[in-house]
Amino acid sequence: MKAMAYDRYGSAEQLRLEEIDQPIPGPGEILVRVVASAVNSWDWHLLHGMFFERLMFGAFRPQYQVLGSEIAGVVDAVGPGVTEFNPGDEVFGDLSTSGWGGFAEYAVCRSDSMAHKPADVSFEHAATLPQSGLLALHCLRERWPDRAGDRVLINGAGGAAGTLALQIAKHLGAHVTCVDHGGKLEMLRSLGADIVIDYQRDDYTRTGERHDLIFDVSSHRGILDVRRALAPDGVYVMTGGPVSRIVYFGLIAPIAARIDRRTYTIRTHTFNRDDLMWVTDRVAAGEITPAIDRTYSFEDVPEALRYFDTGEVKGKLVIVH
Repeated sequence: MKAMAYDRYGSAEQLRLEEIDQPIPGPGEILVRVVASAVNSWDWHLLHGMFFERLMFGAFRPQYQVLGSEIAGVVDAVGPGVTEFNPGDEVFGDLSTSGWGGFAEYAVCRSDSMAHKPADVSFEHAATLPQSGLLALHCLRERWPDRAGDRVLINGAGGAAGTLALQIAKHLGAHVTCVDHGGKLEMLRSLGADIVIDYQRDDYTRTGERHDLIFDVSSHRGILDVRRALAPDGVYVMTGGPVSRIVYFGLIAPIAARIDRRTYTIRTHTFNRDDLMWVTDRVAAGEITPAIDRTYSFEDVPEALRYFDTGEVKGKLVIVH
């Protein structure tokens, strides 16, 4: 089968189209013919060999040669012990616990990290949800905006998780402020943002506004900075940023929680099928629409990652196989 493979860390130029052996599903696994996959930050970090990824997935050479962790496709075969899926089923899910492999014609997946795709959700939309949709949902649940008018701020709102979090929060009745660079603000307004802030011109921590929940997709602020923008009983949840910032918050958040009614926490992606279907059902009902900036053919995966590298992506990039 064809796969977009690499065997050393670096830029998109390391990727090459190769013929590799088609994988065989083992116990508890399914083989999926990939119809669509999505690019996310984890792919970019693995390609470039960032510090954390080298610690986990190979210090000198990548452990996995095919990137891509969010996919949608059709079951081609099932391994021993799999009873919930059958050949021909339309599915979508997350390959981050299955060794990646989504940028290929076929991928082997753990059956417990996949879900049945609703017929009225496209393969392209389904491929955007397994990580970004769950991250958006789980971060909002750190303080569920269940009161109309709850104030939510999303920093780094123009990416995949941010655009979904914006729509989920608006669906729940929240007042949403979105922070990103100026080129993404019109898109965020079109998705329902009440207030947009260009971080290149204004500092959201110094506007005088207080928020019940701050969802920080790309943290570059210290805890005293974000405290200024947080309501007295508010929640700050961080999902991304420099490793040094993540370590800093991991150390300082428990201390801050002891002296402050506010909550400071770090959230990482965790697969949960029921929660994934909650988000997907909102898409099927037309209440949420995944923001897709561009679609690429399978052969153009390197170009997609080069564009991702610019930081200009509005929402998600999707690969059509």
